[in-house]
Amino acid sequence: MEQQPFENFYLPPEQNDYYKKGERSNLSRIGIAFTVYMVLTTLISYAIAYVVAGFFPAYYEHPAMTWILQIVPGYLIGFPIFAGILKGMPKKRPEKRKLGYEGWITFLAVSFFAMIAGSYLASIVMTGMEALRGTEITNAIDQQITESSPLMNLIVVVILAPIVEELMCRKLVLDRLLPYSETLAVVTGGLIFGLLHGNLYQFFYATFLGMVFSYIYVKTGNILHTILMHMIINFTGSIVADFILKMSSDLASAPTSINPWDVVSDIYNWAMTLLVACGIILLIRKVKNLGLQKTGDRWLTLSTQFKLAWCNPGMIVYCILCAITFVGSLFI
Repeated sequence: MEQQPFENFYLPPEQNDYYKKGERSNLSRIGIAFTVYMVLTTLISYAIAYVVAGFFPAYYEHPAMTWILQIVPGYLIGFPIFAGILKGMPKKRPEKRKLGYEGWITFLAVSFFAMIAGSYLASIVMTGMEALRGTEITNAIDQQITESSPLMNLIVVVILAPIVEELMCRKLVLDRLLPYSETLAVVTGGLIFGLLHGNLYQFFYATFLGMVFSYIYVKTGNILHTILMHMIINFTGSIVADFILKMSSDLASAPTSINPWDVVSDIYNWAMTLLVACGIILLIRKVKNLGLQKTGDRWLTLSTQFKLAWCNPGMIVYCILCAITFVGSLFI
């Protein structure tokens, strides 16, 4: 084991290369955990698909199989292993604070704004990608939700996904980033959440939402807030919006000049716009109190924190794998 020179014990953290080397190694475990999770769940998913397709072909064609190939590898196997890799890392739980009814409404509205803004940005980017390719790029997650039953979407998208993703990307990861600073935790938590989704259609709104949820958890210390908000966002996007779209499409060819579901769709869109507007107004009122701590228990500058958190072997490998996945999603 390499010995640290005696004189380095007296250097402050920011100037101590041995200290920063240890912190880089420590933070690398987060990237390693996500890399193992990504590789392991992919391999198990392919293995299950191979076995089911070979021995139970009738079940392989069932619409629920797509979700099973995500639930079993990701939630039942990958998540416990992910948590195990992070076990033992230094962590700091955020201080418990009340959010209140006004705070709840404010951040729920801001979450919808983040989702809508991210979706519009993704639409612009994907339109440009399609222009470069000359062909349409399928939004796989929208297609999967549309082809699945409402019950399956409710179980997986609305209930299971928010619970596992919030425990994974908020509770487990942020507790281990908070010793460095709140700012590092919120920004890194959002980016990791966006990368985890593996495609450009979801990356932008998942990143924005991830930052909002990370902020809520850091400032309240209550993971139940983000789980419930996540559930509401997913329910609205995957159940309500999909239902209105299907009903409107079903009546589009009906011999009538008025499609009542078009009216429902307009009301839904106006309600979302009003909610977002209210959220922005309430957020402006609170903006002076939204500051994030930039230096934590490790006494490192913010720029050094980001260098150590992202320029380490574990995170670099994870980002490379995510880049491959993103590119692959554009051509499959």
